[in-house]
Amino acid sequence: MGNSRILMRSLIAVAVARALTAAGHIDAAPVKVDCDAGGAVGSVLKGLKTDDVLLVQGTCPENILLIQAQLQHITLDGQRKATIKAPDPGQPAIQVLGREVTIKGFTVIGGSFGIAINRGATAVVDANVIRNASNTGVEVSQNSFARIVNNTIEHSGQNGIFVLGGSSAHIGMLSTGDTVAQPNVIQDNGGDGIQVLRASTARIIGNTLSGNQRNGLTVQQASHADVAGNTFNRNLLHGIRVVGNSGVNLADSAMRVIEQPNTTTAPNGMFGIRCEIGAYVEGPSGVLWEVVA
Repeated sequence: MGNSRILMRSLIAVAVARALTAAGHIDAAPVKVDCDAGGAVGSVLKGLKTDDVLLVQGTCPENILLIQAQLQHITLDGQRKATIKAPDPGQPAIQVLGREVTIKGFTVIGGSFGIAINRGATAVVDANVIRNASNTGVEVSQNSFARIVNNTIEHSGQNGIFVLGGSSAHIGMLSTGDTVAQPNVIQDNGGDGIQVLRASTARIIGNTLSGNQRNGLTVQQASHADVAGNTFNRNLLHGIRVVGNSGVNLADSAMRVIEQPNTTTAPNGMFGIRCEIGAYVEGPSGVLWEVVA
């Protein structure tokens, strides 16, 4: 009997300790970095734990090269008052290798990529302004997954968003079943607004793609996209280009969740939709009515 009581007390003590540890972690205060006071985001990342929130303010002159693979379920929050100004144009301003990483509320300037999500990483990119990347604003590559919502992505040297290498992205939606878009503005980039290629997929809902120096959207190299409720304006070549054994379902004709057509209110340079070399487009084209095969 005595041994049983001791064992019971030990089990209760362990359970209480675990509960207190969990509660303490859940209620832990956010970690704060003020770059204007000499703080740096990169040096703080190594000390973060699962579910931590990092609040950042000020202008941070750094390339945050690695959010390491072991960092999971963390949030970097710029609170709409932090700027990451990458000094090295040959490296990403922010690179994510961890899983379920949220990056929100920043202005991200420069870097080869504004935000790069690589090597099987998963991330939410929410409510940022991403501009002047030498290559692409947001890259999702190497079997990664991203949810990209409420951002302005502009003035990249090449593409606004690049999804490639067996990766997938929700652009304008957080989840497949959402019925209301959280749109991005993807504008004035040196190549395509969005490019999906190399056996990748994207769900592209409710965005504005305008003034890009090639196409608003290109889907190619055995890739697929659901494309609904977007506005394609003033892109130098086509609104949408589908090529190379790839496919696009318009107006959510496959999922039937959001069935709004795509629109154009200011003409693109050539065709609303161009479909070529073994590709297909299915669904109502809306006012993207010019199609060449």
